Amino acid sequence: MAFGLLSLPLSMGGLPLALYLTPYYGGELGLSLSLIGVVLMLTRITDVITDPLIGYLSDRTPARLGRRGLWIGFGLPVMAAATVMLFDPIGTPTTLYLFIVVAALYFGWTLIGIPVSAWAAEISDDYNERSRITGARTWASTVGLLLTVLLPLGLAHASNLGIAWATPDAPGSMQPMLRIVAWATVVALLGSGAWLLLTVPQAHFVRSTPVKLIAGLAIVIRNRPFVRLLTSNVLGAIGWNCINTLFIFFVTYYLLADASQWPYILLTYFAGQVLGTPLVVRIAPRFSKHRLMATASLISISIFSLVLLFEPGEFMLYVVLNFFTGLIAPTNSILAPSMAADVIDQDTVETGEQRGALFMSLWGMADKLAIAVAAGIALPLVELFGFDPQVQNDAAGLDALRYAFCLIPVVFFFASVAFIWNFPLGREQQEALKRTINERGMRLGESA
Repeated sequence: MAFGLLSLPLSMGGLPLALYLTPYYGGELGLSLSLIGVVLMLTRITDVITDPLIGYLSDRTPARLGRRGLWIGFGLPVMAAATVMLFDPIGTPTTLYLFIVVAALYFGWTLIGIPVSAWAAEISDDYNERSRITGARTWASTVGLLLTVLLPLGLAHASNLGIAWATPDAPGSMQPMLRIVAWATVVALLGSGAWLLLTVPQAHFVRSTPVKLIAGLAIVIRNRPFVRLLTSNVLGAIGWNCINTLFIFFVTYYLLADASQWPYILLTYFAGQVLGTPLVVRIAPRFSKHRLMATASLISISIFSLVLLFEPGEFMLYVVLNFFTGLIAPTNSILAPSMAADVIDQDTVETGEQRGALFMSLWGMADKLAIAVAAGIALPLVELFGFDPQVQNDAAGLDALRYAFCLIPVVFFFASVAFIWNFPLGREQQEALKRTINERGMRLGESA
């Protein structure tokens, strides 16, 4: 729990960034939407440099300084300050202000996220225990998302009761909701970060001749199990992000839900995840990770494909479906990074180094790439199928939206399963790698 809880504030800060930043800075603060788009694009491009760089530096940091904890300690105040400055700005922000603050927030996120993902692979060398560790992170992250969705509903209720601190200064304003989310994120971030750094031990590994960054990246790319796992994860992420891209269109134009109903869809999904996470952790030791993840994906595909049977306006049916989709969703978020830890063991045996942060930096970059690719695929295809949000769509246009919303992601989900079904690194192979690492004395133990 000490290790996993840090994921709660990371998700609390991430959801408002995705949902509220553009309408807040564009709608309330008056910045140009096109300039906001440019800012977000430029700040994401910098991740191509910062992610592998922080991963490389974390791997090269001497163990006595805390090769993971040191960088997380640097990232905590950076992300905390940037979160407050972004969602509770003083005065009237400019486009330059937005760029600096968003870039600082992403940089703080990288300083924390890359080392903590690598640390997750090092806490235990046990095949099953790694899934419990990633399960703790998944559960905390889902709770953070759930709290962020519930908070606006709670504040709206408090405002209706006449409570002054919960009432916006202007009708429809996102303040004070964003201010409260920001400060709650900061408190949870600093508290959970301190608990992590003070209590969770960091593994020590034998230092070998360091591999240069470019050469190290080349070795990672030649690691076939990692490339296969990464490809499967990216394909699945593209599928999920295609759903996210078309979500508002589908629930608004096809399910006929208004903005006040959207949170209930998210609530049921996150509630399913909160319940599903401990179930996945409980059953995971009974199966190979890759086969369980592939089977769960096929079940999820079957459930999600029921959308094809929905008639326009059947909003409540989608809410129920979303709960069961959320119940299964933690399987991938738990098992995929757990499998990544097993792949890193293979790299340790082959290179004599433990370079988990470099691996996880590429993992993070691929996830961000999937978001951009999904938008570039889903939006043109739904238009090609015949849906146009600017006009009153007939039955054919609505069917085009339904088919695009369901079938485009399903294609990527099936492709993801194909890459992972016969994954070559299972329980027996990981046990052999663990024995080799221990026999060679590469893992020296832990220190607080």
